[in-house]
Amino acid sequence: MAGSGRRMPRLGAGRRPAGLALLGWLDDPRAPRLCRVAGPPGAGKSHLLAWLVRGCTGADTPGGRRIHAVLLADGATVRTAVWSLGQQLDLVAHAPGPLIAAIAADSRPTVVCVPGLDRAADPAALVTELLDPLLRLPGMRLVVGAATDGPAARAFTAVPAPAVLDLGEPQWTDPARFAAWAVEQGGDPAVYPLPGPVLGAPAAPPVPLPPPPGTELRSLGEEALSALWTTVAADPGPLAADPLLYALARPVPVTAAVERRDDALARAWRAAGPAVIEEPDPAVRAAVLRTRLLGGDTVAAAAAAVLAQLPGPWAGRWARWEGVDRDWPGPAVALTAGAGPYAGQVLVAGPTGSVRTFDAATGRHQGVLVVPEPRPLRGLAVTAGGSAVLLDAWGRPELVVPAEPRPGLEPYGLMAALDAVGAVSGDLSAVAAVGGLADSAPALGDAAGAVHWFEDGKVLSERLHHGPVTALAGTALGGGPLSDPEIPLLVSGGFDGAVRLWGPRSAPMPEPSDHRGCPVTAVAAGATAAGPVVAAAWSDGFVRVRDLGTGGVLDLRTGSEVWSLALAGTLLVLGMPDGLAAVDTRR
Repeated sequence: MAGSGRRMPRLGAGRRPAGLALLGWLDDPRAPRLCRVAGPPGAGKSHLLAWLVRGCTGADTPGGRRIHAVLLADGATVRTAVWSLGQQLDLVAHAPGPLIAAIAADSRPTVVCVPGLDRAADPAALVTELLDPLLRLPGMRLVVGAATDGPAARAFTAVPAPAVLDLGEPQWTDPARFAAWAVEQGGDPAVYPLPGPVLGAPAAPPVPLPPPPGTELRSLGEEALSALWTTVAADPGPLAADPLLYALARPVPVTAAVERRDDALARAWRAAGPAVIEEPDPAVRAAVLRTRLLGGDTVAAAAAAVLAQLPGPWAGRWARWEGVDRDWPGPAVALTAGAGPYAGQVLVAGPTGSVRTFDAATGRHQGVLVVPEPRPLRGLAVTAGGSAVLLDAWGRPELVVPAEPRPGLEPYGLMAALDAVGAVSGDLSAVAAVGGLADSAPALGDAAGAVHWFEDGKVLSERLHHGPVTALAGTALGGGPLSDPEIPLLVSGGFDGAVRLWGPRSAPMPEPSDHRGCPVTAVAAGATAAGPVVAAAWSDGFVRVRDLGTGGVLDLRTGSEVWSLALAGTLLVLGMPDGLAAVDTRR
């Protein structure tokens, strides 16, 4: 089945007419934006949609046929559906409203496939609260598996006349091909057009029974533990008090069971949701949940300690979360590792322009940077001498000099460098300082995609991105036991999703060190004995730490967007709209 010159997977049971109909729906921009695959039990609804997903989600799928997200509805709640769709569509969302608003802000067409909609935890609620509002967006199209007389089908209102492909009707199945297929399977062709009876009705899943008294629940496998969460969903009892049982089971049944709970553990789980919903590794799920519990009350602290029993590839060291910690600094629009008098600290800028300092190792609040005229910031850097460079929301730099500057480029030299770059590019969007180079000026990025470096009285510039530079960081390389580091390395992130490396004294690397399909929101850089370390965050909350010396890569999520990053030794500090957290990247 080629259609567009590209071969689709083989579709058996004589279902070529149904497959062509689905591809025709995808190909026709005038078709109803909702296509419902219906039919009686055994009609093969899930099989047909699985075929469509296999054929229309690969990298070589033509744009018009691409399925952008697949929501497996079996057992799903509205909350877990939001988490799953958000992650697949490069977004972070905790509720339908923000997810719908974020998708609406993107004018590109979006196709979502929802198999097994009738098996959702509450099919009508899933449609009413999420899927139907999504269908009201002009570029959204849905193909769903839902019976004609089911609660999900009746709940759709956004598309009054959807396309309906009822597999119980004979026109969607070729009789001769069905008969040949049935004989191959050793079945009776007389059951045409339903393939289910040929294959034999699947055995009904056994009703999960509570484990015998005294069973160590943590020793149950993921499948058995997930089934147990489903069985006790109405009253999870002791399961809801054991944080390890959250991490060891699949996220969907856990979330359904704790939906109405309001204790610290349930709240932390919901905050972690976008990070754990598609995560297959229980140890990583434990690391995320533990990080969301850090900084909470004694109950939360005890739960976090229990989760440390599952050692993952990274570990949260400290955190300050909104509504949990009185020292939460507000949304962290920018942060940087300190230098000079701020060595060992991180500086955090809030949305109004306030700048607070925290101990990098413990997260303990240290003080406040006095800013003469606070205003919304987009960038923050600290030079080797301790001067803070603030870049406001309009791209204007400001210098805050410490009372006792350390050795480094003096304030007049810094201002001259900033003025020189401003004369080259008046639309600045990012700032960074290389703390290991005492006499260096800050680097700056601009809205045209260029990065600028001031050295020896002149500005060196390279256009590294298509679209604005959204993040910038720097570190010093070289050195050794007999010499100080003296080679600058700049790391830039762009709206184009690329992370680029540039040593201003040489040509930039020809290819991005990383590239994803959504904007970069933050970068950080540091150096170890093995070589440089680069961290980057994208707008979907995904963070990647890349050790350029060893080639090691660490990926992580926390459940929130990440607006800013700083590397302080082996700790990566993440600034988020709802918190500030440090994770050990060398676990």
